[in-house]
Amino acid sequence: MRRLVIPSLALAALSGVSTSYAQSSVTLYGEIDNAFAYYNNVGGHSLFAMQGADLTANQWGIKGKEDLGGGFSTIFNLENGFDINSGTLRQGGREFGKNAWVGLASKSLGTITMGRQLDPTVDLVQPITADAYGPAFTTPGDADNNDNTFRIDNSIKYTSPIYGGLQYELMYALGGVAGSISSQDTVSGAAAYTRGPLSVAAGYIFAKNDGAAGVGTADLTHNNSVTPLFGSVSFVGSRQIAHVAAQYVIGPFTANIRYSNAQWKPYIKLAAFNRTETFNTGGTSLQYLLTPALALNVGYVYTRSTGASSATYHTVAASTEYYLSKRTTLYAISAYSHARGTTFNAAGTGIVSAAGSIGDLESSSSTPSQVAVILGITTKF
Repeated sequence: MRRLVIPSLALAALSGVSTSYAQSSVTLYGEIDNAFAYYNNVGGHSLFAMQGADLTANQWGIKGKEDLGGGFSTIFNLENGFDINSGTLRQGGREFGKNAWVGLASKSLGTITMGRQLDPTVDLVQPITADAYGPAFTTPGDADNNDNTFRIDNSIKYTSPIYGGLQYELMYALGGVAGSISSQDTVSGAAAYTRGPLSVAAGYIFAKNDGAAGVGTADLTHNNSVTPLFGSVSFVGSRQIAHVAAQYVIGPFTANIRYSNAQWKPYIKLAAFNRTETFNTGGTSLQYLLTPALALNVGYVYTRSTGASSATYHTVAASTEYYLSKRTTLYAISAYSHARGTTFNAAGTGIVSAAGSIGDLESSSSTPSQVAVILGITTKF
């Protein structure tokens, strides 16, 4: 990925401030993704739409590093997410909703960062899952955050150096509630190990949204009818997610397998959503590099929800990516989802039939099945 790097020495000259570390820098970067999408059923109607962020995100950011000497450096990252087709901000209208943090890094001791960040499971487990091929390959409703729907505010994260292929991360986010140190907090940890063609990773996150209207350090998830309270009613409770994954690369083939257990526990019990809803998800995928410029991907995801409601979701997806250059890619994604069983209505007050839901791309179908076809382009700078 080509990026614009602005040496901090030049920045200092422009601002009248001097610096003594030539290796310090500020980097401007971004990704732009847009596509034409077709769904056979979204809430009872077929849908033709322009839809961004299907293969990569729509974002731009600034990250920087100041060399402090002795192997230490100051680092920061400010990252904005936006809607390509309307120009509006994503992540609830935040200016830097995808990342906003500052920290200290040491080559021998590791890195500590503070602010709004991705949790360790997203950093270490997600990269070796099929989510890299697009959100059609992820969990329906993103019930286990495999597609990093939520980020963590007020967080402190430690990232270890890599010890012989092993790396780990630990995170704690402070709820900031007077008189209760644990209210609205988030705890997370993950570890990853790579040896030759094999990579394995495991992670855990516990996010408590027990404030008024579901306020917590972790963002709420409102994607489609798979997850409880997907409509205007806020989720007040906790989400506990454990995730493991493995990846093996042999020649032009990359194979992935993963399993997650996500438990959504309501602290305010409604008529239907009145006890913990558990999502068990298993997924597998295979990528084949037909040529250095052409990749073919196939994947399957199985999700079963149990608790006050019970449903199964089967999703199969296929995609192709054609690399026009190191920066620009054309892609096509097709997917099919079929559901069986029951789920909650948007208010959590009743039980309704489960509906086909492809990842966290669009609203659920009004029938047990949903089909999607997406043709797009993404470029990076």
